[in-house]
Amino acid sequence: MDSPTYSEPLTNYSELIQTLLSKIEVLINDDNADEAQPFLDTLNTEIKQWCESSEGPSAEQLELIQLRINTILVKANSAKNESSKAIIKHKKSGKAIKAYKNT
Repeated sequence: MDSPTYSEPLTNYSELIQTLLSKIEVLINDDNADEAQPFLDTLNTEIKQWCESSEGPSAEQLELIQLRINTILVKANSAKNESSKAIIKHKKSGKAIKAYKNT
C-alpha cells in the first residue's frame, strides 16, 4: 500500500487526524495491521505539524486523540495476542501429530 498523501488546509488537522485514525482502526479490525504503518507515519507527521502550527490543538483535543489511539492500540494488542495463541496452538498440534506418527 502506498503511503497516503494529503494536501489538506492547515486548519483542517483535526479532521485529517480523525480520518487517519479511522483508516488505522479499520485496518486493525480487518486484521491488516501490517498495512497501517504508512498511515501511522502520516499520523505522526500531521500531529507534529499541527502542534507546531500557529493554531495548535488544545489539550482537550490532544487528550481525545490519545484516547482514540489507546483504544486502537488495545484492539491491536488483543488481535496480536489471539494470533500468537493460534500460532502456538498450531505448533503444538503439529508436534503432537508428528509424535503420534513416529510411534
